[in-house]
Amino acid sequence: MTRLLFILVLTGFSSGVFCQFVSKGKIEYERKTNQHALMNEEYAWDRAAKNSLPKFVTFYFELSFDKHKTLYKRGRAPETRQNVYWGLFDGDNIIASDLDIAQSIVQKNIFGNAYLITDSIRKIDWKIGEEIRNIAGFDCRKAVGRIMDSIVVIAFYTDEILASGGPESFAGLPGMILGVAIPKMHTTWYATRLQLTEVSEKDLTPPRRGDKFSGPEFRQKIQTIVREFGKGYENIQWQMML
Repeated sequence: MTRLLFILVLTGFSSGVFCQFVSKGKIEYERKTNQHALMNEEYAWDRAAKNSLPKFVTFYFELSFDKHKTLYKRGRAPETRQNVYWGLFDGDNIIASDLDIAQSIVQKNIFGNAYLITDSIRKIDWKIGEEIRNIAGFDCRKAVGRIMDSIVVIAFYTDEILASGGPESFAGLPGMILGVAIPKMHTTWYATRLQLTEVSEKDLTPPRRGDKFSGPEFRQKIQTIVREFGKGYENIQWQMML
């Protein structure tokens, strides 16, 4: 990229209008969860937690990408320390996606145990709508899909970023997903900024730590965990399989 073109791209970004398609870089996402909504009033522990914990908790994540691969992991720490409900899903997951072969390698930490899951990228039957929302300087189109049979996912994507990826395990739209809302999980993910930077193979290296599982094996493992720990865990099993 010539110096002049680089300046034009930066100028376009600062004004919210891009002069060219983006093929690599890093995106920061803000994940916000209403943790009070995850609490069950039937349990005394949850009632006490609602009185002592903040309603919303926020975490930041970073997605490195090029046209072929993405890597999603925990980003910078929040500005203030947050007390988190026990049922809130772990933020230390690392998700590496190979978009060319539709495969992901995911490192998940659940109750102190590390799992390394190799699976196909989740297929979502997206329905693309007409609504447009500006997120991090990009005009993004709305799409609605379902995961795990019954969980509705609302996404906003831009075709100005060429990789068809997104936060967590969301992908499959004609461009990068910059916004996600899952009402059932009371959680949203929204991009806050894009960093135009070189992305090396090291930046996209899949995780390697954890007991190895295939996708179907891991989903069966989650069902076993939920049965062993009891009814209180049914409300968070979707978070563990996200």
